[in-house]
Amino acid sequence: MKYHVVYEEGTVNYFGSNVSKHKFYNNDVDFLLNQPNTNIVTWELNDLELTKHFVDLHRQRMLSVIEAGPHNYFEYIYDVYRSLDEKSMLESRVEMNTIIDRINTNYNGYYWFTLPEELKLNTQDINDTRIKNLNELHDHFETRMAELNKQTSFSHEDRDRKEIVWNDLQAINLLVHFNERNVANDSNMANRQTYFTSLKFEPPYDTKQHAILVNEDYKDFTMVRGYGALTLDFGTVGKDLFTCSVTDDIELVHKNMVSQQTELNPWVQFDWFSCTEAEWQEQMELYNAWINENKVGDYLELANPMYTPGRHQLGECISHSFVHPEEFVQTIIKQTPKINSFFITDDNNKTIL
Repeated sequence: MKYHVVYEEGTVNYFGSNVSKHKFYNNDVDFLLNQPNTNIVTWELNDLELTKHFVDLHRQRMLSVIEAGPHNYFEYIYDVYRSLDEKSMLESRVEMNTIIDRINTNYNGYYWFTLPEELKLNTQDINDTRIKNLNELHDHFETRMAELNKQTSFSHEDRDRKEIVWNDLQAINLLVHFNERNVANDSNMANRQTYFTSLKFEPPYDTKQHAILVNEDYKDFTMVRGYGALTLDFGTVGKDLFTCSVTDDIELVHKNMVSQQTELNPWVQFDWFSCTEAEWQEQMELYNAWINENKVGDYLELANPMYTPGRHQLGECISHSFVHPEEFVQTIIKQTPKINSFFITDDNNKTIL
């Protein structure tokens, strides 16, 4: 099985989610693979059981929309975390403060909540990371997104309002994680090149079937992978325990707000980095030290398989041999930054739908 992502010319929002309703899935695979002015990145999927479930769910979700008729559609959403540099970091903080102002002035009467002014970020001093502010902003994102998802919209105005609030909350989440990377990475900012992509799609809510992970699904969780690996996206609102350890967010543990990956979605992520077994073991030593120092076992049942650190690896890139994110950026993103389509085929490039 192969997973393909097609890139085209266009623009990308790096301070919020990119959302499209382009009905690419109505086109033939041969057409998608041969569009002019596009670049295609292809991964070969492995034979792990959870990977097979991922493929099955991808097929089910796609078919649920196609079979619903021409008036139905799904949104595909992708978030991109680009390289860290002082200019983009400070711009991201300006954007965060702008969103906080928009919420607190209750723009167009769309917002039912406010955010503390003291959570704003420093837009002048790059070294003032305000990690506690970032943790609390992420806490607000989780809480308000859960409230938003419970709201039922009927009118076009309600749907428009919900979309605007959703976009702002998604942007808060992305900006928090973008700034957290300045804290988590101790190397020189000039060397922190990255291009991380999270790609997901949402069918209409009445067609979505939830797939809950069982204990056995966690057995292959790891971050050990080669360059350009395709990874099952976290797909969960909030931070898992390993991410809490990286950002020292013990408050989420105390508040019982740790969010482990418990649901399978046919979503992916890729970052063009590798992780050796030795590097993962080093990370695990830091993780276990944080667990012991903060007595996390007093709050959580750590023997539960869902607390297994890492992600499920889906496959490896076979179309390119990038060994650094900058190679991916120069080859693919510089001319074709926008995601045009994504799909799974068999080994002969025939659709699985």
